[in-house]
Amino acid sequence: MENSNYCPLIFHGIYTERYANGKLAVSPCSVSKKSKPSTDPIDFVNDTHLTSIREENKRNQRSVSCQSCWDLEDHGGESKRTVILDWYKDNNLELDYSYKLYNVDYNTLPICNARCVICSPRYSSAWAASLGDNSLSEIVTHDYNHLNMLDFNNVKKIYFNGGEPLMTNEHVTVLEKINNRQVVDVSYNTNGSFYPRDTVIELWNSVKSVTLFFSIDGIGSRFEQTRKLLKWNEVSVNIEKMNALDNVDVHCTYTIGKHNVYDLEDTVNWFANLSGFDTFEKFHVHYVSPDHPLYFDTASADEKHKFKQELLKFKNFHWYNSIINSIGS
Repeated sequence: MENSNYCPLIFHGIYTERYANGKLAVSPCSVSKKSKPSTDPIDFVNDTHLTSIREENKRNQRSVSCQSCWDLEDHGGESKRTVILDWYKDNNLELDYSYKLYNVDYNTLPICNARCVICSPRYSSAWAASLGDNSLSEIVTHDYNHLNMLDFNNVKKIYFNGGEPLMTNEHVTVLEKINNRQVVDVSYNTNGSFYPRDTVIELWNSVKSVTLFFSIDGIGSRFEQTRKLLKWNEVSVNIEKMNALDNVDVHCTYTIGKHNVYDLEDTVNWFANLSGFDTFEKFHVHYVSPDHPLYFDTASADEKHKFKQELLKFKNFHWYNSIINSIGS
């Protein structure tokens, strides 16, 4: 493959996001720009938004829809594109321009029990309710017609985010659509507040593997300040219990901003004490979105200097350069 900007997800992946009004948006993955919400059926092969991105990629162009990956890579970081390229090679999947659906990024409904400082009412019913909007918390749906529009026969990898995906049964409904679950790698982005029921654990044992990416941006009282409404003593016990489950691999995803640079060391050390946890491989750090108030560009020069001095402790981690570059000068 001579295309230096090639991404398998552009041709073999789809992300679906539902809205309270019943409309759907799609994109190649969870971090790329979404299509305009529509009531049109999902057409994986012919969707105009997906087709536009594919044509750009075939010309070895960097689509603006994929800007989040280009920004990370230009900062020297690990992007979703670089990670999935390695996964394709490890699983002997072709890097081509065909339209077989191998990857599904599935956004569950925005039902969530936390008000995280990096989130918003768009993805959290708890955030919306705190602002007087209870419409998200009242969503009850058994309408999964959008799933019938997709061919799951070739799916090899599914990623769930939300909302809090373990808070509802929606992820179970999706997994039960797949007949050949034993060849599918399943992953979740979760806040750790929900321990899976026995039936979910049984379902996890029927797939190839399960990876849980715990969104943890500090521990103890600092966790409770950044992940409001959650309790660290409950979440930490859940993480330890899930780390002991068969067929489950535990990772941490730490979203760093000017609010929690000094909480990173304690968080890394806590995860380092988990059985079998390799912090160099399983502890991931990403910076908050550049348009977020907690991004580093609003910090003073003195604050930025101190941030960089603190982060020198992690100069051997694969994410170090991208975080340092995001802080700037």
